[in-house]
Amino acid sequence: MAFACRPSLIVLDEPTTGLDVSTQRHVLDTIRSLCRAYGVAAVYVSHDLAVVGGLVSEVAVMYSGRIIEIGPTARVFGDPLHPYTRGLLGAVPSPRRAARLTGIDGQPPRPGRRPAGCSFAPRCGFATDECRSDQPAPVPVDSRAVRCVRVTQIRAAAGPASAALSRRASSDGEVPILSVRGVSAGYARKAVLSGIDLDVPAESCVAVVGESGSGKTTLARCIVGLHGNWTGDITFEGAPLAAAARDRPRQVLRRVQYVFQNPYTSLNPRKTVGQIVAQPLEQYLRLGYRERSERAARALADVSLGADFLSRYPDQLSGGERQRVAIARALVVEPDLLICDEVTSALDVSVQAVIVELLRARQAERRIAMIFITHNLALMRSIAQSVVVLRAGAVVESGPVEQVLEHPADPYTIRLMEDVPKLAFPGTR
Repeated sequence: MAFACRPSLIVLDEPTTGLDVSTQRHVLDTIRSLCRAYGVAAVYVSHDLAVVGGLVSEVAVMYSGRIIEIGPTARVFGDPLHPYTRGLLGAVPSPRRAARLTGIDGQPPRPGRRPAGCSFAPRCGFATDECRSDQPAPVPVDSRAVRCVRVTQIRAAAGPASAALSRRASSDGEVPILSVRGVSAGYARKAVLSGIDLDVPAESCVAVVGESGSGKTTLARCIVGLHGNWTGDITFEGAPLAAAARDRPRQVLRRVQYVFQNPYTSLNPRKTVGQIVAQPLEQYLRLGYRERSERAARALADVSLGADFLSRYPDQLSGGERQRVAIARALVVEPDLLICDEVTSALDVSVQAVIVELLRARQAERRIAMIFITHNLALMRSIAQSVVVLRAGAVVESGPVEQVLEHPADPYTIRLMEDVPKLAFPGTR
């Protein structure tokens, strides 16, 4: 529709957000070829730095309503100068190696509440009194402009190295906490899943990946009892699970929790954050008001949200804050299995890194098993120990993350890996 009237300029606002890597690559190739064929200039708005790096010739990095660094893509991504740009690039997951993701500490200022001076100063390790008092003007450096008074000192400072990620050793013959055998499911007469086999060992994380429509979410909904039209066997700690959640014991419902993909629709807009997080405590544990409030506050603290969030409503929160509330709601009842369905798909790389590291930390502390559904193959390397690849509702490949990503055997997995966007600039991962 946008190209139909032969425009001179087209603005693309997050056109590939939420898409799997193969669909994303097809969309990007289409945009690139149409722009060349019709001589159209394009402005591409995105939080996916790997996509931006492979698509555009010039990049402008924005923070708090201002462009803080702008210039040729190879220079901005290959040698970032502004602390915010460096922080974003440091949070990009690597498809080549498992590493801990590092988000940017703190929160961006809300519109109308920007501090005096540089808006990034409260989150910047290089900030001085001058940064906090005066709004920095753009400084020309190597054919680009950077809004930072300390750009020379920052360029001389080496960026922090990403910590390598140690893997939990798996034991042969370990009894899985969740076992899925021969599960087939569909909607009316349309088959979506066909003969799915899946094991989730205790205290481990299994990633489920595949293109849009491959059946990832349907599988998750079958496991938690939100989709009852399935056949096969699903057992939790050796006991069979009823098809529908309403037919499962309260303790089983408590021990298997689900974090939905969209934080804008998964939270009740008429309830405060405190009420949202405390509701499972009333439903599953029958706790009194005082104890519910105390445990809700502790759960929010566990996801790095302060007690002042208890009285806020969802529409007063950012996307990353909403997703952390959803995670707190799932963790507050101390589950043994947590299912995360595309929980980072609409988040920028820094918030994504914070949430992934948060999930990893809580999983280790509480010894939770996890199913992490994603289409971000680079991201799963930073959180999962094993992976199951779905195509058209069937498992085409499974095994340890390193084995599947480094030596994929199925042509479909090989194509997915080829479609993963990569930051191919000096200094990037």
